[in-house]
Order: sequence, then structure tokens, then C-alpha cells
Amino acid sequence: MRVGIGYNQKCDSVLAGRLAAEQAVGQSGEPAITFLFTTENYAQELVLQAVKEVIGKSKLVGLCTPGIITRDGVLEKGVGVCTISDSEMQVATCLQENVNLSSWESGEEAGRKLRASGIDSGTVFVFPDGFATNISDLIKGMYNALGPNFTYIGGGTGDNLKFFKTYQFTEQGVSSNALAAALVKGISFQIGIGHGWKPVGQPMVITKASGKKVYEIDGRPAFEVYSECLGGIDKESFPSYGMKYPLGIPAVGGYFLIRDPLKVEEDNSIVFVTEVPQNTVVTLMEGTVENLITTAGEVASIAVSGLASPEIIFLFDCVSRYLLMGKEFEQELKEVMNVVGPEVPMIGMLSFGEVGTFSGIPFFHNKTIIVAVGR
Repeated sequence: MRVGIGYNQKCDSVLAGRLAAEQAVGQSGEPAITFLFTTENYAQELVLQAVKEVIGKSKLVGLCTPGIITRDGVLEKGVGVCTISDSEMQVATCLQENVNLSSWESGEEAGRKLRASGIDSGTVFVFPDGFATNISDLIKGMYNALGPNFTYIGGGTGDNLKFFKTYQFTEQGVSSNALAAALVKGISFQIGIGHGWKPVGQPMVITKASGKKVYEIDGRPAFEVYSECLGGIDKESFPSYGMKYPLGIPAVGGYFLIRDPLKVEEDNSIVFVTEVPQNTVVTLMEGTVENLITTAGEVASIAVSGLASPEIIFLFDCVSRYLLMGKEFEQELKEVMNVVGPEVPMIGMLSFGEVGTFSGIPFFHNKTIIVAVGR
């Protein structure tokens, strides 16, 4: 297996796409699969077409992200390309559109399309529209169609926090409100997942919720309860507190799935980045930048554990961690790089939610870092 990584920050969409792809293909040779990461500053169709002209018959999966993660930091404007060549590799891609219409059924349909390739094991790369509704159901539907013989990794696509429009693409074209997915056999991935947030206070119950909006916690207006948990805060202070104090849903093994609060509505309901189902038990979570950084190193250690010669690293890191850490995000990247070593090709993205297999089942995470190491 040969891996190529290319980045370019030229303003011209065609030029940036072509140069990034040429850099990657120059290292890997003719690829079996191409991963394309862009930021919103470009005409996505033009970037895709330019890359396709370089990669030939390669399958492709890609997305728009708030930032492309490199070994040298985050590119808030740029095009990133990862190409992998291997004559024995099997690849299938799917661009499932209109996923908001019926999330579970859309996930199942995408899973059936991938399964129709005849590939019976491997890794599923999952890149849903990060602003879509019921992404958890979308992933569950895909899992229902594909089953447990696959490792699921990826992240929600996004823009630069305008919350306006995101893009997903395969070699078939560019879409929005879609799921771009790739099934790859021939690379074995080992993943580490973690976030560094710790529970504080007593468990609570989401007693009224719809979609991404939580109306009541323990039978009372959601913001009133949330405010009391923090000693009394006002709505103007909520954005800063919400970033530091998410909610956690208890999962297996003492792990918590994080759910990220986004804004308070006039009726004292709270809108979250991801759905929090009604009747779910939740706990207020807290964390420090130091804990988040330490966790990144621990996650990377889990991902490389027992692997003698890793050949590719994918990093999916929540955009809210990036915003919270500011300049200290560089230290989180250093923690990961110190563990995985300086020689292994790496590419990643700032994500609106992260997709990762936990205890054999794929979940949609928030405020989480996922390191996937392949060989």
C-alpha cells in the first residue's frame, strides 16, 4: 500500500484542487481511493472536477469542513487530498441524497448500496451533512443494513460556523443534505475514541424533547435547570458556558456520549448540535483544556497499540474543541503526533459530530476526538 497526501491553499478552485491532487498522486501512484477535504471558500464542483482529472478511475469520497487538519496545524482555507494505491484493495462509494426526508431509511438505503458491491468486511467511512436531522438514526440505519463486520469512522460535514450549507461528494458528484460514504476493504483500521469530559452533579431526565430541541429537563424548562446546575447563569452567558459544560448520555463501560448545547430559545428550550431523545438520562459534564489535551494523547495511544508499522492516520476532531482550545489546539495535535510518530502520513478534519465504532457499534459523538490508524 502506498499513501499520498497533498494540500493547497491557492484561491483558484481548479488550481487548488489540481495541485493538491498532483502532490498526493505523485507520492502514491494511481490510487484505488481518494479522500477529498475542502473548505467552504471554494466552488466545490470545480475542485471535484479538477481532482478527478488527476486521479483517473479512482473512487472518491469527500466533504466540506471548517478546517483541514495537517501535521503543521489546521487549514481554515484550503484543499486536502489523500490518495491510497493498492492493487488488492476493494472500494465502493455511495452518495445518498435528501437524508432529512427519512434518516433511518436513508441510512439503510446507503448501506444496501454499499453491500451490493459484494464487499463483506472492511471499513465504512461515513460523512453525513452535519446540519441534517437525526444523524444518529442515519448511522443506525446504515448499520442495520451492513451489520457488525465493518468498522465505522468519519465525521459530520460543515461550513465555517455560518450553519448555512454543507457539501458532500463522491466521484458521482457534489450534493448537500446528503451522506457521502465509502466502503474500503484492504486496509485494517484500529481506532481510539475519547473526549476528556467528566460528569458532575446528579443524573437528570430529558422529559420533553423534539429533534435537536430540548424543552424540559426533570419536568421543568430546560434552561432553568441547566442554569441552576451552574449556580445561576443568564442567557447572554450561555454560549460560553454551553461550550464548556455539555450534557453526557451514559453508555457502556462508564463512557458518556457528549451532546453539545448550541443556543437558548425564548421559551427557555435549548437547541443542541445533535438530537437528545426524550426520556434520556443525562448528566452535566465539565472539562478543562488540559484534560482534553491529555485525552487526545490517550486516544492516539489506543489507536496505535499493537500496530508495528502504521501506514495512514485519519483524525476526526470536533470543531467545538478547536474553538474552545484556541491556540492550545496546537498542543492537542502535538500530543497525537508525539504518539503516532513523525513519518506516518496523516490527514484530518474539524467535524460537526464524529462517527466512531464503540463496543462494536457505530455512534454519533460530539466534542470528541477520533484517531483511526490503518495498515
